Amino acid sequence: MNRRLALALTLGLVAGLLAAPAGARPAAEEDKSDNVKLIEHFPYENKKEDFFAGGTDMAFSGKYVYAMQQGADGGVHVIDASGPKPKKVSFIPCPGGQNDVAVVKPGLIALGYHSTQCGGEGGGVRLIDVKDPKRPKLLGAVNDLPGGTHTLTVYPGKDIIYASPGGLANGGGVEQILDVSNPAKPKVAATFTPSRAGCHDLEFFVTKKEAFAGCAGGGEAQILDVSDPLKPRTIAHVPVAAQFPHSFAFTDDGRYFVIGDEAIVGNDCEGGPTGAMFIYDFTVRQAPVLVGYQGPQRGPLPAGSSNYNRDTWCSAHLFNFIPGTYTLVGSWYAGGMSVVDFSNPTQPKEVAHYMTTGDGNTNYWSAYWYDGRIWANDRVRGLDVFEVKGLKEGKHKH
Repeated sequence: MNRRLALALTLGLVAGLLAAPAGARPAAEEDKSDNVKLIEHFPYENKKEDFFAGGTDMAFSGKYVYAMQQGADGGVHVIDASGPKPKKVSFIPCPGGQNDVAVVKPGLIALGYHSTQCGGEGGGVRLIDVKDPKRPKLLGAVNDLPGGTHTLTVYPGKDIIYASPGGLANGGGVEQILDVSNPAKPKVAATFTPSRAGCHDLEFFVTKKEAFAGCAGGGEAQILDVSDPLKPRTIAHVPVAAQFPHSFAFTDDGRYFVIGDEAIVGNDCEGGPTGAMFIYDFTVRQAPVLVGYQGPQRGPLPAGSSNYNRDTWCSAHLFNFIPGTYTLVGSWYAGGMSVVDFSNPTQPKEVAHYMTTGDGNTNYWSAYWYDGRIWANDRVRGLDVFEVKGLKEGKHKH
């Protein structure tokens, strides 16, 4: 085991070890493929070892990685990824619930939250100037968005943010479309109500010729025409055999997209469709076709493992495609991080993975490829950084 990881797991879980009954404390053990190397671990302050006070989403820009943490100890961990070893530059305190992050443009990030105590209370979006990440400047905020913000997504090339409240099946919310051209005074420029279910997560595919968004939420996913970013319209409904269609990712060439299932009931984590990533052929924009899926590859965790809903919380969460390829990097909560080759979408293949089991096992909220490395943000432990042999970016283009 990597010594830095072992030290972080030991120190971060002393209280849990002391409280656990005898015989229910299996040591943390690595379960990984031979091509994966953990090169750095950045532990987070998490006084209660709480799954709702740890790492959440990430965003990337230039040499910087912005890794979010929610809860009373929450904020933005800023990492310099430019050297042989990534280094932590600063931490920007911003306690709150959910704490999503997106890059508006270099030097300007946006945080989304259901609630915050970061320069004003409420649920919505906060802008932060990070031109000098050691001296960040809190800018404007919209703190009265209905339901707050669960996910925020920046429209490519424009100072426009889609703020999604959560996308549950029971009337899951109105999409708030924000104009942040004046980051000191962001404002709601338009709203959009998805035709059936709200957007839990939303991703864009924008080229010179076309502009689409994938909206995943309770009950189904939808394809939106966003040629006019202030007037999105639904052009396709995408049925998916998922408990909760959660996340969305397009390939760079727009040929395929993947929807992830955030399953929490009856998921045995043993390779079935529950909790899987479903891949669709997007050749016909108004009629995507399901062509395959990749289910979780590791079985139920040992008794005593300290993850959330130990036997069932193994489901697809946040992911992205390695640029120019059909290879996807994703997080599976307690199922760890994995890399899936969708080159043959009818028979996808896992080509790399990493997790730990026992006390201090992984529980990744997000895992992404960026600039030659994989970054995985854990709900308790902190941020892990990996290098994987044989992976590289490709040539697929818009």
